[in-house]
Amino acid sequence: MTILKTNVKLFIICTSILTSCLTAKKVDKQVAKLYSEKQQPQKKKQIDFISITSILTSTDNQTSTTETKTSNVLPLLFYWSWDYKNTCTLNPQIPINNFTTTVLGIANKRLKEKLNGQKLELSVDKIPNKFAFDDKAHLIFIIDAFGWDNVSIKAEKADLVVSYKVLNNNAESKTGIITIPYYDDKKNLGMFTSWKKATSDYLDQYDANIISMSKLFVEKLMKEI
Repeated sequence: MTILKTNVKLFIICTSILTSCLTAKKVDKQVAKLYSEKQQPQKKKQIDFISITSILTSTDNQTSTTETKTSNVLPLLFYWSWDYKNTCTLNPQIPINNFTTTVLGIANKRLKEKLNGQKLELSVDKIPNKFAFDDKAHLIFIIDAFGWDNVSIKAEKADLVVSYKVLNNNAESKTGIITIPYYDDKKNLGMFTSWKKATSDYLDQYDANIISMSKLFVEKLMKEI
């Protein structure tokens, strides 16, 4: 009984130490800081033959919203483990702006000729905008408590899904839905890797991935219309 009480006390102390370093509030603050420092893509002038809309946009100006969850707690006599996860949802307007800027940037060069006087309506139905810090923590009780963490940062599995309509004199001539799968970008954090540096590197790669996915969307669209 004494051992169990001691283990519980050590578990509470160690859990507090290991998980208090990274909170939802800290993640949101860092994400907001990074995007405020980023050079935002220059808005392209609207093109009269293409319109891009999305049901995902909102009036919320918050850069991100993060939720914290502890799960899979395994409390054994000499060994404890648990998952501590911070899941960050980016404002959808961030990737949608990258998508819009990328598509409009190549519209005049390639899409205009392909459409041949027709108009194109695009609706962004889904777009990747979530990632998570997943901390799988472990504690072993042998006289003293020894702990270690396996921390990773990874996007939630989500594809880019865009509906399109080609209009000829305001009458639909072709419709379709194009799906571009997201890249598997899980990255394990090393023992001395700062979570702030990991967030910065992740978001840089994330923005680049959205641009690449947008280009792949245009390539696929060109083949369908």
